Amino acid sequence: MTPRSPDARGAAANANVPAGAIPSETRRDAALARLRARGERVTPGRRAVLDVLSREPGHIDADAVAALVDEVEPGIHRATIYRSLQALVDADIVTHTHVPGGATIYHLAADVAREGAKADVGASDGDSGEGAAAGHEVTGHVAKPHAHAHLQCDTCGRFVDVDVAEFAPLAARIKELTGFTLDAEHGALLGRCAQCSKEPQPTPRPGEAEQE
Repeated sequence: MTPRSPDARGAAANANVPAGAIPSETRRDAALARLRARGERVTPGRRAVLDVLSREPGHIDADAVAALVDEVEPGIHRATIYRSLQALVDADIVTHTHVPGGATIYHLAADVAREGAKADVGASDGDSGEGAAAGHEVTGHVAKPHAHAHLQCDTCGRFVDVDVAEFAPLAARIKELTGFTLDAEHGALLGRCAQCSKEPQPTPRPGEAEQE
């Protein structure tokens, strides 16, 4: 079975981008266009990584990306996939988030999704898009085309996306107090998700707290 991270159940998409409006191929093609525009090579490894990330609605780590690439392009070496991921992060096409106590997770950058949304709107207005590649199914997965921060449930491991703008007041206050500039996109905050908060938590037996 292919390893996958827990599904992300995120905030609503940007109001200008209706849910279901951005097919995975559109997001992938927008990412490839940015890669070319920056003078970077479109190698088989980079293309395969972008294809996987454009189809995955959640947050996945490097090992999961490698496993998914191996399903469709088994000839690409795992080390090449890791290098491709890093190159795409350096090119601001892929975003990474450091998870406390876990592996770094990856997804397409929010502005790449916005570029894909614009292209998709243009195609729906009558432009001739290329459509899906031969043999490649349109998954219907939708990008979240806004910059977002990550919350992780420390009970079930689920990720929740929150528009990074929600952290603006906190970031401003932190900078006022300490001079520190908060980058909410590149880390995950721990807590308990709504579902786990509803479930009763086990009561520790007498003496357990002291033993810990």
